Amino acid sequence: MKKKLKLKFQYDSPVMLTFAFIALIIFILDTFAFKGKLKDVWLITPTATGGQFPFAFSDFRSIIRLFIHVFGYDQSSVLVCNLIFILLLGPQMEDRYGSVIIGIMIFVSALFSGVLNACFCTNAVSGAEPVVFMLILLWTMMQLSRSNISASAIAVIALFITMLVFQKNPNGVVGVVIVAAGGLCGSLFAFLASPKARKAKKNEAALAEFRDETSPRFSIKSTGKGSGKSNKFGNKKSYDDSEETVIGSIEL
Repeated sequence: MKKKLKLKFQYDSPVMLTFAFIALIIFILDTFAFKGKLKDVWLITPTATGGQFPFAFSDFRSIIRLFIHVFGYDQSSVLVCNLIFILLLGPQMEDRYGSVIIGIMIFVSALFSGVLNACFCTNAVSGAEPVVFMLILLWTMMQLSRSNISASAIAVIALFITMLVFQKNPNGVVGVVIVAAGGLCGSLFAFLASPKARKAKKNEAALAEFRDETSPRFSIKSTGKGSGKSNKFGNKKSYDDSEETVIGSIEL
């Protein structure tokens, strides 16, 4: 008898996958349709006074640039490198903290790095490096939460910062510091979310369903010849005093 192979498609990380798809689609459209004009006009950070695109509250483009500059890319190699980090670490962090919290983290990281660039830099920059660094910090904090100092986590942070230096940020060392500060600021929201408390609640709910015999997640199968017989006190056997085999299954 042939068994049918059933595969179920799961959009397991809606925020991070959507973020990656938007960045990829914008890059393709900007490269082949707009010839780089989309990135040069919208997908860059505003700058300080005297820079390329000085920030002005009266210019709505300056405000929008504070948020959407993380979708702008010049080179496909940089885009692919960032998407690898995002798709490797993002779903795990979104599962840990939740889609809403991870979305807020991305928003804050992009905003904070955009504001810092508008305050201190004269060159406009783009790219999701602050978001990537935020995910790396969240992953590092997860390793530290297990009472271990992970050498691999420290190595990843060091290599990522080295990569930023060799990419020759237009604003030099200040630009690298801004990327790190944006990622750090976004990751601070991890302290407001308590994944352990959320998991504890899920465990409590699962235990409550296990104790509830009417729950569809709880099933008991009794086997044996003594089923339904009375004990010496004249009462029917319960699950506690029965000698029958009880098999319970829990679906978590």
